Amino acid sequence: MYRITWLRAAMVLAVIFIVGACGQTPADPTATATVASEPATEEPEPTEESEAEPQPDTGGEASGEVTAPQQSAGSCTAQPLPKLDVRPVDETDWTKGASDEDAEVILYEYSDFQCPGCGGITPVLQQFLDENPEVQLVYRHFPLDFHDKAFITAEAAEAAGAQGKFWEMHDLLFENKAEWEALSQDEAREKMIEYAEELDLDMEPFETAMEEGTYRDKIESQFQEAQALQLPGTPSFIFDNVLFPSDLGLSYAGMDIFKNFLDRQEELFFDTAPEQVIDEEASYQATLTTSEGDIVIDLFPQTSPTHVNNFVFLSQQDWYEGSDFFFVQDEFVAVTGDPSNSTIGYPGYYCEGEMETSIFDGAGYVGMLGNGQFFISLGEQATQLNGQFAMIGEVVEGMDVAQNLTRLAVGDPASPDPDVLESVTITEQ
Repeated sequence: MYRITWLRAAMVLAVIFIVGACGQTPADPTATATVASEPATEEPEPTEESEAEPQPDTGGEASGEVTAPQQSAGSCTAQPLPKLDVRPVDETDWTKGASDEDAEVILYEYSDFQCPGCGGITPVLQQFLDENPEVQLVYRHFPLDFHDKAFITAEAAEAAGAQGKFWEMHDLLFENKAEWEALSQDEAREKMIEYAEELDLDMEPFETAMEEGTYRDKIESQFQEAQALQLPGTPSFIFDNVLFPSDLGLSYAGMDIFKNFLDRQEELFFDTAPEQVIDEEASYQATLTTSEGDIVIDLFPQTSPTHVNNFVFLSQQDWYEGSDFFFVQDEFVAVTGDPSNSTIGYPGYYCEGEMETSIFDGAGYVGMLGNGQFFISLGEQATQLNGQFAMIGEVVEGMDVAQNLTRLAVGDPASPDPDVLESVTITEQ
């Protein structure tokens, strides 16, 4: 089982709007869909408060021997998308959207009727299905043990489904959650019967199914599936076999971004780490052609050979073409380098190391993330990133272009259209 991690620019401070979700009980910890700047070594997400720790005042005298940080060697490792062993759709599943014959994408939802986020995402899912007719939604039960009505509502939905009205009961339960959630178990059971009558179900088989626990084994089996997959809570979504990263936000925009990212896997992913394409003793310049003008960068192959090689390799593959400058903040950084324009894009491998001695103490320094994305520092606030990312170069021309890039925050619907990195040209000096 992969422990799912997703790459995202660690300096992105904005939080994408998220519908409240339900985590599993603390007594049963599972893997979570987290965001890490490296697959092997997680780096803290910098914030405006994460400045370097102040040193004690020694009156100008040395307080002891100072040891410079050692620069770790760089390396790149192939990291294909982590996939879950999800049970294929079968006749026991409830589906909507594309038919079995027409479905190009299977979207599995593991859900709980008592989870607020599950109800909140329901209209978003319907919009997503309406606008993506090739997607089939598969609903599966994940009744969390701290939700005392999760199981009985799942039983009601299954009993209604036996009469062809699963989705009608599904919608009714979410719409009326405030009505049944505070009831006792007996009262809640009576409320389920009222809903069945409202849906014009045949009451005798419905009540028999509820009394005899006809669907308990099915619900428990799907709960065990979710546990075996180490899903982090409800709702959990899996696109084909890839877990949706909740960091993107349970929203239409988040799902659309992730689907588009997955659609471009073959185009954007490499099967192996990058080949060696630079001479570490040579000098190189990179010209970034942007929608605002050109930015010229002197690269540092001597100090960050692995990351510079990765940058040059991706540039020569035209991998960066069309990447948005998706996060730009005054006196901080401008981030780009994700051609999927999802903020989580990466080339199928990760690079690490070569970061400990990096000092971003002003404007014009270029740092690189392990996922191929990179940033240009725009001012003193970039010192928050010291020692966290490899420094691969410095702007020598076009800093005014960098400073004029459109200011942008990830997930802000009011943000203007981003500037675009149109191409990167590498020249050996």
